[in-house]
Amino acid sequence: MTETQAPASTSRIDALDVLRGFALVGICLVNVEFFNRPVAQSGAGMPPGLQGLDWLVAWVVAYFFSGKFWTIFSLLFGMGFALMLERARLANRPFLPAYLRRIGALLVFGLLHYCLLWSGDILISYAIGALFLLLTLFTRGRWLLAAILGCMALSLLPAPWRTLGGLALPLGFVGLVALYLRGKPDKAGFALAMFLPGALILIAALLQFLLDAGDALMLAVAGGVLVGLGWLALRHGGTGTGRLWRAGIAIYVLTFGLVTAEGGLRYLSPGAAALGPAAATAIDGREVDADVARGLRHRELVQRSAQERRVLTQGSYADAVAMRISHLGERLRDEAGFSVILVGVFLIGAWCVQSGMAANPAPWQALLRRLAWIGLPLGIGLGLAGSLIATGRPPGVDDQGYDFAYGLLALGSLPASVGYMAALLLLLPRWPVLARVFAPLGRMALSNYLLQSIVLSLLFYGYGAGLWGMGRAAQSGVALALCGVQACASAWWLARYRYGPAEWLWRAVTYLRLPQNTTKP
Repeated sequence: MTETQAPASTSRIDALDVLRGFALVGICLVNVEFFNRPVAQSGAGMPPGLQGLDWLVAWVVAYFFSGKFWTIFSLLFGMGFALMLERARLANRPFLPAYLRRIGALLVFGLLHYCLLWSGDILISYAIGALFLLLTLFTRGRWLLAAILGCMALSLLPAPWRTLGGLALPLGFVGLVALYLRGKPDKAGFALAMFLPGALILIAALLQFLLDAGDALMLAVAGGVLVGLGWLALRHGGTGTGRLWRAGIAIYVLTFGLVTAEGGLRYLSPGAAALGPAAATAIDGREVDADVARGLRHRELVQRSAQERRVLTQGSYADAVAMRISHLGERLRDEAGFSVILVGVFLIGAWCVQSGMAANPAPWQALLRRLAWIGLPLGIGLGLAGSLIATGRPPGVDDQGYDFAYGLLALGSLPASVGYMAALLLLLPRWPVLARVFAPLGRMALSNYLLQSIVLSLLFYGYGAGLWGMGRAAQSGVALALCGVQACASAWWLARYRYGPAEWLWRAVTYLRLPQNTTKP
């Protein structure tokens, strides 16, 4: 781990609870739609046919909330990681065993939440992302290299072993970031070691594209990572916590920048596919043309959406659980790529703690103001610019520019999230009511997140009240009302107990002892 310049306080940081509660409200406003719409359509933008107030609410949520609040939660998750690491260091106790138990417990929470309640779960992603973060910060180089080479070898074998080969690229990302974070102050030598292979890979990607010889996107990703990290090392070499946020931003911007570029290429050059008009893509172990691949994925999306809608509106609870379990393997296969993005966001959150900003925001007021005034217009503006191209994925194979628009929206989510957090931190001293509203929600974030899924599934699914299809404005009203009730209930609970029910269990597994949960008289 990089050196710590300003240790964080080991006491609970109340501002983080406020931010966590604020994020929970935003997440509920976004998630409620997918208790009335197939989760398979998440990321597909606004549904067609909305009018009046329903359209307005859907538009506001899509461009001011979607993508922003899971990013805030991810930043806070990275802060929690750094806080736990610092507390373990100050207490002179081992960090990794406890944190591995914490990740394992979170994965169990996520699997149960996914299978029993809702397939839009984010806890599985956080658990896998946290494991990748540990690999980035703690794994020895030779073991990481062995894992990468092993996954590359598996990719040459027939299915199902080939599926494990898909981990090679994410592990490669992790390895490059680990090299950057642990690099010696000899910045010129490290930069050269990144630049040379990166430039060669980018040239290979360009040749692939010009010759229509295959999928150039993955080569462009790998080459871009190498060149980007080399530039960072040359421009900002040495040691220190600044490497955390630079690496995190590089991962995020590069990933969604390439998504945007690929979508923009197809939108501006009709017929182009995946950075190469005749690019080949693997589907179920078969090499197929990229246009065919998009057609197959579209057909699978239509079938999955129809199945979700049928089971969740007409089926029993057992039918819903069986459907989610049948989709679990595919969900886990998709997690590796998303976990790379999460690692980037986690690293930025860890920097907020290691720099001292999370524990003592006062000296950082000028930076917070810049983040708010620049991050919010930039982040939201990118999404709104995309909305001029498309607000939702149209039916059929041709996305009609939606992938380009979605890439812009995703690129803007990080600056917008940072802007929201900075603005809230600036407002807290002036509006203490914000702490009274959001802090109890944030202290019981895991319990409240799980409870939201219980309540919303019982309201909207066929085995409950069967209100599936409620208008978008009414859905948001339900979400806000639920968060209001949870804020009051959380304040009542925390006046009597130190932890929420899920938080108490999570802590017990992490530290292998039952926490004292009653408040002092």
